[in-house]
Amino acid sequence: MCGRFVNIEKKEKIEKLFPSSKVLNYSNKSYNISPSNLINVIYKNNNSIYIDNLFWSFSYFNKLNNITQFVINARIETIVSKYLFKDSFLNRKCLIISNGYFEWKKIDNTKQPYFISIPKNELMFFGGIWRQEIKNNVKTNVVCIITKDANEDLSKIHSRMPLIMSHNEGLEFLNDNDNRFLENNKSVFEDDIDYYPVSKIVNNPKNNDENCIKEITL
Repeated sequence: MCGRFVNIEKKEKIEKLFPSSKVLNYSNKSYNISPSNLINVIYKNNNSIYIDNLFWSFSYFNKLNNITQFVINARIETIVSKYLFKDSFLNRKCLIISNGYFEWKKIDNTKQPYFISIPKNELMFFGGIWRQEIKNNVKTNVVCIITKDANEDLSKIHSRMPLIMSHNEGLEFLNDNDNRFLENNKSVFEDDIDYYPVSKIVNNPKNNDENCIKEITL
């Protein structure tokens, strides 16, 4: 899964990579982005490309338990068979701006956080889907990050990983009408991924500075 990540990329760089985009909002850098935060997303709507803050998580009403539940990830393997995700994947793909993400490895009876990135915190994109929901009587754009089986190396940390992409792959994903990413979704970045253990301060989303991504010795 992908439940925490980092975005320290400057808006100006993103604007240069997507010169025809319209910037609506762009959040300040964050070393510890968590679900329900507003996150920087690139998406298409009516043939225009937008850079905006979207609310991280889809919601749905669980009739069995009579509660609203939130979903932050969508599995690529089942995305077109799930009612919650299918229409968004077919019609509203997007890119989440990132410089790396966190995952937790089970070691004995504890979970050790690791920071996973392209050295040194190079820009990458996560494939995602977006849609519009009503929150507090206001139309709100929301986003969900797509995940897949972790590759052989990252499976040492966790069984899942986000759908990561380079800039060129991201452009292809935004314009993908044939849904080729359902099967062919290994990024050129995957061979360059690095990871290392970090402090458990990242467990608390209130901790949000460079210390969250500093390597530690176990």
